[in-house]
Order: sequence, then C-alpha cells, then structure tokens
Amino acid sequence: MKKNDLTNILESYNERYKTFGYSPKTLGWDKKTHRLRYHVLLSHWDLNGKTVLDYGCGFGDMYGYAKEKGINFVYHGIDINKNLIIEGKKRYPSAFLEVKDIFSEKIDKEFNYILSSGVHNFKLKDNWSYIKESFNLFDRYSTHGFAINFISNKVDFTKEDIYYSDPLKVLDLAYKYSNRIVLRNDYMPFEFSVFVDKQNIFDKNLGVYPEYLKYV
Repeated sequence: MKKNDLTNILESYNERYKTFGYSPKTLGWDKKTHRLRYHVLLSHWDLNGKTVLDYGCGFGDMYGYAKEKGINFVYHGIDINKNLIIEGKKRYPSAFLEVKDIFSEKIDKEFNYILSSGVHNFKLKDNWSYIKESFNLFDRYSTHGFAINFISNKVDFTKEDIYYSDPLKVLDLAYKYSNRIVLRNDYMPFEFSVFVDKQNIFDKNLGVYPEYLKYV
C-alpha cells in the first residue's frame, strides 16, 4: 500500500471516529450488516481451539461477535489505526489487539487462519496490487487457510470512494494458492467472500478430500 493511501485511510477513519466514536459508522458500516459478514467468515471452518488473525480488526468486534456466539479461538487482532485499537482494548480487555502494519513490520508467528473483513473496499491508487499482496502475505502467515470479503463489481450503482472487486478475477487469484476454494455470493447481492483452504491434501485414487470419502 502506498504511503499516500495509508495517510488517507488513517485520516478518513480518524475523522469518522471523532464524529461517531465507537460505532459501526466509524468503520464505514452504516447498518448492522457487519454482523452478517462476521457470521459468514466465522462459520466456514471449525475455528474452535484454533489461532485466528483478524487483519484490519478495527475495534476488534469480530472477537466480540465470536464470544457472543460461543466460538472459542485464540484471537489476535491487528490494525494500522491506533485510535481504533485503543478503543477496542477498552471494549474487549481480554482480546489481544495491537497496532501493526504487517506489510512493513514482520510478525514472528503463524496463525491457523487469517480473516479480513471490509479492508479491501477502500479505493486506493492500485487496489489490485494491494489484493495480490494481501493474498501473498496471508498465505505466508497462515497454516490452514485465509478468507477475505469484498464488494462486488456486479452492482447496479457505485460510490466514488469504494473499490468494486471483480469476483472472477479474485477467484482466479485464489486458485494460485489452493484448489480448495469457496466463493460465496449468496448472503448479500453485492458482496462476496473468498475462502482459501490450504488443507488440500486429497485421496489421489478418487480425487476426493478426506472428509468426503464417506460419501463415495
């Protein structure tokens, strides 16, 4: 991500934080649909007992949602905005939240899964490069898989400050990391999520993943 993009993002979120405080509106969500996004991201894999990195965690509300729903994993949230992290620590004192830009600062451990919600929708000078860099980074630091949601370019209206991703292009990128891919566009008409499952060892005789052999 370019330095000017980083500055613009920080300024935008800080301005909204001054106006709305702890609110979904600060993160760009003017409705409660962020909870639906969490549901989709957290329901694809059995995350209980796993380690999860929430990239671009904002206030850490994914942690709060998981606790509410009884999903128990080791949570690690990172965001580049210190104001959001400070507020998040007040809201979720038991969550591990930190200010970090993992594109420029190395992290010293891997996670079973990396999840990212709403991060790749802010219009940048080169969104596609940022998406490709994210896939590379998430692949490097995850052992089991990673998932990202996007706003689709299959829309009937657009906003100037939003980046609309091509689901076919994102899907093609995902296949560079695994053959075990899920793209979901069934929960909101203009948004989609991509799940890259790195647990892709299969039965070579039948060409079937292990947990599905019982159906053959």
